[in-house]
Amino acid sequence: MKKRTAKTGLVVVVVLVAVAVSGAIVGTTTSIAVIEVKRETTATREQIWELWADVPNRTRWDRDLEYAKLDGSFRTGSTGEVKLRGQPPRKYLIIHCEPLEGYTDRFFLPFYGKMDWHHTIKETGGGREVAFRIEVSGPAALILAPIMRNILRDGLPPSVDKLVSLAEEA
Repeated sequence: MKKRTAKTGLVVVVVLVAVAVSGAIVGTTTSIAVIEVKRETTATREQIWELWADVPNRTRWDRDLEYAKLDGSFRTGSTGEVKLRGQPPRKYLIIHCEPLEGYTDRFFLPFYGKMDWHHTIKETGGGREVAFRIEVSGPAALILAPIMRNILRDGLPPSVDKLVSLAEEA
């Protein structure tokens, strides 16, 4: 009986390790969508871009943000730090920046996770579309994606609404 219990326990451990390893492999090779918010606007690209590039004043349109810092100018390769209410500060890196088109900043999460925020402005028939698309990747992406979705789902849409409103008023 002891041999059978030990053998069953070993099988369970092997299966759990296999699941964990496969999850880590999937997380490191793919990006998992967290949330996407799109809004139509009559604001110009310049009006939107001005609000995005004014990093220290993002608290004007992002109610969940305690502060945002940028080390240097708003361009690819620049770094900074943000702090959401109730969350620890997070370092970020701007990995793509094309003025008046869009940018992507990457945040570094626990367990070697990365969270990319893709911000874009696209022309539409009646104006422009502003989009925020967030993805996570890394060994714990399958775990982090639903956690980050839960954190962002209530706060991000009103922040994008406020950004659009401020841009249209400018």
